[in-house]
Amino acid sequence: MKQSKTVWLSLFVIGLLPFAVIAADEEGEPVVDEVNNKDSGNLMLRQINTVKGFQPLTVAGEEINAAYIEETLGERYGAIVLLHDKGEQFESQGVVTPLRHSLPKYGWSTLTLAFDYPYEPKILLSLKDEPDSQVEGSEVEQTEKIAETPIDETQTAATTGEIALLPVLSNQDRIQAALAFLQAKNVKRVLFLGHGAGGDLAIELLDTIKTPVSALILVGATVLPENDVFNAFNFPILDVYGANDLAGVPEAIQYRKIVMKKIGNKQYQVRRIEGADHIFLGLDATLTATVSGWLRKVFVEQADN
Repeated sequence: MKQSKTVWLSLFVIGLLPFAVIAADEEGEPVVDEVNNKDSGNLMLRQINTVKGFQPLTVAGEEINAAYIEETLGERYGAIVLLHDKGEQFESQGVVTPLRHSLPKYGWSTLTLAFDYPYEPKILLSLKDEPDSQVEGSEVEQTEKIAETPIDETQTAATTGEIALLPVLSNQDRIQAALAFLQAKNVKRVLFLGHGAGGDLAIELLDTIKTPVSALILVGATVLPENDVFNAFNFPILDVYGANDLAGVPEAIQYRKIVMKKIGNKQYQVRRIEGADHIFLGLDATLTATVSGWLRKVFVEQADN
């Protein structure tokens, strides 16, 4: 009798699944991960979540993941292109996702897209406490074997927000497609916001594009910019970091402060958020308030005066 009840309960739950899917977030588009099943050789598609504003961009005939959210304030102050950190995607638990969802209500449209960061393998430098007789080859030989192992990009695990593995497209091509997308929407003011390695990438890309950028926002950026392009930045820059951020962030900010002081950029400002780590866990509302407050002061209040 108990077994019969269990069977009927299972059938009832299975019957409800289609309705659960229909009741999902209708504002976004379903995002799926492409996963290779090595055992069967088949390709499985697994739905991960929905992404609000999901709108892929076409770059050199290939589609890359992107999401655009129009401002909801009723006054369009401009658009912010958000550059995610290394190891994250445009929709994840990091800094980019809460900002891209929150800033539109302050009059700023947001566009975020998938960027390609170089793969950095972890190379074994030594094998401690292992006699040579127990290790196949010497320590040097072991290191060389690891370093020379080819990377099979097709086997890289897909992450949340990824429809497929990133096409082999340069970040310059990606950002140009993003800027063309915003230009088609008649956006007059474009800002870059980079989190972590995305800040480094933002500075790098600013040296390659022709479209003028009105401001740069760096969040937890560890880069020590040594190129001439950063030394020429004479527009508004906001440097935000957490009190518990990565070890190299305060040093990098101090370096950038010196550079900005040398070139006389009085529009450079720093904000430190107490209690925040690198991804501002639990303090994304404070981060949003910090960024939106700075944007209002620089681009709205000054324009009203």
